[in-house]
Amino acid sequence: MNKLFTTLTTLGTAMILTACASTDGPKRLALPLDHGPRAQTTPWENKQRILRAKQEAKAKENAEKSSQDPNK
Repeated sequence: MNKLFTTLTTLGTAMILTACASTDGPKRLALPLDHGPRAQTTPWENKQRILRAKQEAKAKENAEKSSQDPNK
């Protein structure tokens, strides 16, 4: 009984960890600190990073749509 419980717990944990480690979702943008006495960047640079990431995501989305379109 104890071995069965251990096996089921291990399998459940493995399934949860696999689901959490999935890379199917979109990447999240991590920005450096842009305020305070030890700021690593400026707010303007972070805005530029956000704009660039949005443009890249849009370009990727458009590329995926055009590759799926059978008429093109």
